[in-house]
Amino acid sequence: MNNSKIQDKIHPSTKDFGGRVHAIGCDVTERQLQNSLEKIAAIPSLSSKIVCLPDLYLKARTEAPASIVTAINNAIVPTLSAPSLGCSMGVIATNLTAKDLTENTERVFFNHMQDELGKYYNFWDNIAVWLGLKTRRLNKYDLSLEEFDGIVKRGAKAAIQRYGFSEKILENIEWGGSVYSNEEIRNLDLKKILPRSSFTNGRHDLGYGFKGNHFLEIHVIEDIFDSKTASAWGLSKDQIVIFYHGGGGMVPYHMGRYYANRMKNNLKQKFFLRIGKLFFHLFSMDGIKNFRERARYYFFPELFQEIKADSMEGIRYGLAIKAALNYSYAFNIALMARVRDALKNTFKDKNIEIKPIYALVHNSIIKEKVGPHELFVHRHTLNRVEEGKPTILSGFNNTISYIGIGLKPPPETLWSAEHGAGENIKRFEREGKSREDSGRETIIFKTKPPPATHVKHRTAEGVDFVMTKLEEAGLMRKVLSLRPLASFKG
Repeated sequence: MNNSKIQDKIHPSTKDFGGRVHAIGCDVTERQLQNSLEKIAAIPSLSSKIVCLPDLYLKARTEAPASIVTAINNAIVPTLSAPSLGCSMGVIATNLTAKDLTENTERVFFNHMQDELGKYYNFWDNIAVWLGLKTRRLNKYDLSLEEFDGIVKRGAKAAIQRYGFSEKILENIEWGGSVYSNEEIRNLDLKKILPRSSFTNGRHDLGYGFKGNHFLEIHVIEDIFDSKTASAWGLSKDQIVIFYHGGGGMVPYHMGRYYANRMKNNLKQKFFLRIGKLFFHLFSMDGIKNFRERARYYFFPELFQEIKADSMEGIRYGLAIKAALNYSYAFNIALMARVRDALKNTFKDKNIEIKPIYALVHNSIIKEKVGPHELFVHRHTLNRVEEGKPTILSGFNNTISYIGIGLKPPPETLWSAEHGAGENIKRFEREGKSREDSGRETIIFKTKPPPATHVKHRTAEGVDFVMTKLEEAGLMRKVLSLRPLASFKG
């Protein structure tokens, strides 16, 4: 690998960073971005350069820019990652081909993905559940309290038993789908690290949730650039795969909001979260004993509040993070179960087979070895790259996406890569650098009117720009491209 290609793209006006930013294919000259990066660069426990990748931008109502990764020594900084730790992206291979699909079978499949969903509970219904005034009925993919306990403690390892999958698929889940040590599991008291809402609502509707920028899509493998690797993964041209963005669920949602004051919460959420946080953090003997730390960390924190990892609250928060990640890995397995069952119900005359190509979390905080030290690596909308394992780079619902293979990334990258190319796709369209790809379209199915719309495809310049920068940085190499045929939102 030519190291000259991996240079810090530091604009002269960013000299205030003190050389603490490593930019890979991104522009760090925008003033608002610089303000945020300057604050992050000033965090005392920051122990490496802030790594910024090609889709870098500051999303509305978020504390840190998307597409950054940081390594922190003996501290956790909640706002360096997104509110819902555990948000995932994954690709599931099927034994179907493009010839097996019609618009009707696509619609039927997405309808079956909604099988066994619980009754809609609005904000006030959820308050009643939280107070114990209502009880939610358990459906097919839901969990008993005992199953919930097992899934939080053992992650995907418990989920494969619950949803009927082989242990072999754990090889295709990041970290094997479980991040607690055996000692941590033995000593774990979930009621001390998870709020009541997780036990009441976190047991329901696992494997479902495609609102906002989350999606479930049917893709076809279009081009193969590395036939040997694709064949080893059991993938071939014209094969149908299911591509999804989601995989967080209720436990990561609760954990992200109970352990910080997030800008993303609206006024109503902030009001009721404050009440829930009072009960959870302070109304106990531990809460009284650690009142000062909990008030400072969870009620009146600084923007990039450091929580010392070896303190009592740091240990507690670290365990809560692992609970969120384990739940998310299990959520991915539940989603796979829904896909398996929906495909079987759609194609009743076929022997449906599925397997995960890979599932990756792109919002995470986890302890990793960085050089000679073990540091807390905070990823914000970035995937962890592992040599020889699949990598995923998502386009839009009207562009191609890529599956690649992880290389042996240089240490200065903190082995982190983009999970998507959305900002660059929009930028290339805005600047007239991409065009409509005539003759191709995606059908988008929705749970709200209009029930189906057709969108024209665009050429691949935006996603190709990001892939090229990741390849030049020694992070990954593309193996194949995927093209969306149908997308589900709801």
